[in-house]
Amino acid sequence: MPLSLPARQKAEAAQTVPPQHDAEALCRDWYETYGGALYSYLRFHLPSPDLAEDLTAEVFLRALRGFDRFNPSLGTPRAWLFRIAHNALRDHQRQVRRRQMVSIAGMRDLECEAPSPEERLLWEEEVARLLAALGELSRADREVIGLCYGSDLSVTEAGEVLGLSDTATRTRLWRALGRLRKVMIP
Repeated sequence: MPLSLPARQKAEAAQTVPPQHDAEALCRDWYETYGGALYSYLRFHLPSPDLAEDLTAEVFLRALRGFDRFNPSLGTPRAWLFRIAHNALRDHQRQVRRRQMVSIAGMRDLECEAPSPEERLLWEEEVARLLAALGELSRADREVIGLCYGSDLSVTEAGEVLGLSDTATRTRLWRALGRLRKVMIP
């Protein structure tokens, strides 16, 4: 039995989902999948958890607005989102115009598995020492270390975020870790 014109239009409308709806659903899925890692990456570079949360939200807002520019053949959604996070972080740092030191007391939201107060104190001293040493490195060194260790990205994914090949990323990471070792072990 053929459908009447209004019924046919309703059926066609139900089958075609607006692209914006697809983008929102996909970004929602990406948030659930990658939101924690993006927050960790941003938190590694920012002085407060609130600011990291705000920038994480900004990343997904930018992803939704620029969804039509995502090309799966050029990289993974994770790498694309980390590239957006990288750019959002740089934009924020340009606005601030200077890097502030992060007090260890402000980083209480970072996970620590040290059960005793003594172990907690030793952990905090080590983190403070590491943050001080990272502060002496160049921005490029902090960025590659932050992507690979602060965000748990693979070298390939970090390279996609930085726009570098695997080899160049591995070399940059190796040299950055070497410089970090020299700062930490006088």
